[in-house]
Amino acid sequence: MRTRLLAFASVCALAACRSGDAPPKTDSTGAPVAAAPVALPVITISAKDFSYDAPDTIQAGAVTLKLVNDGADLHHVQLLKLSDGKTYADFVAAFQAMKPTDAPPPWVHDIAGPNTPVPGGGISEIMETLEPGNYAIVCFIPGADHVPHAMKGMMKSLTVVPATGPAAMLPTADIAVTMSDYAWTVTPEITAGKHILKIENIAEQSHEMVIAQLAPGKTVAELAAWVENQNGPPPGKPMGGISGMAKGGVVLLPVDLPPGEYGLLCFIPDAKDGKPHIAHGMLAQISVK
Repeated sequence: MRTRLLAFASVCALAACRSGDAPPKTDSTGAPVAAAPVALPVITISAKDFSYDAPDTIQAGAVTLKLVNDGADLHHVQLLKLSDGKTYADFVAAFQAMKPTDAPPPWVHDIAGPNTPVPGGGISEIMETLEPGNYAIVCFIPGADHVPHAMKGMMKSLTVVPATGPAAMLPTADIAVTMSDYAWTVTPEITAGKHILKIENIAEQSHEMVIAQLAPGKTVAELAAWVENQNGPPPGKPMGGISGMAKGGVVLLPVDLPPGEYGLLCFIPDAKDGKPHIAHGMLAQISVK
């Protein structure tokens, strides 16, 4: 009987070796060694005047979205997830048929992307988890002519396919930001240096968070007024942030802020009256020390 058991064990061991299954790694004491964490894939999107250079297809899961603004204008990445069965061609057709006052189709859902850094090579990043499906990458920022860049053809398709291989994990945030109608709650206060902000939208409407470093002596109200007309030198410079995110959305925003005065702004049109959310009081000035 013992001989049979030993023979059976030998066959099982041989089969395991032939199957290619490596034995679990252990340290010098024989304890299991934890697998190294999987790094977040970095998806780079280059914005130009007025187009995107970005992958056509990426894998689902936790990713870093990196926006490089190679244009002369302000540009962001607004992700729009299309409901099952809808294609990018369906989105383009619906967009071209829309009037400026029309609401988007109910099968288009706001997913946050990195908001605008400074033009001419500025970089902004966010980290989030993307589900499989068809997406559109769009820039809704208007130029000095008040025409949104999407109307000039600044949009691109993106397909997110089911992931293969080990999954990456999002890092841990140290500052929580909650978006509501029409404010941000930041806990604890943002201090100078590097942080990871966890931004969650609990409001009924989509909201964005534009972060801008204000010029000395300037206010967030002056920056908001400048954005309306874009005349003369801007009273601040964009530092990224997140584009529009629907209720329930959560993203991580890494920041590295020097001391100074900063503005937080949301320019998304209100669902009720079409006015930008800054007109409803969704702008704030914070001191970073």
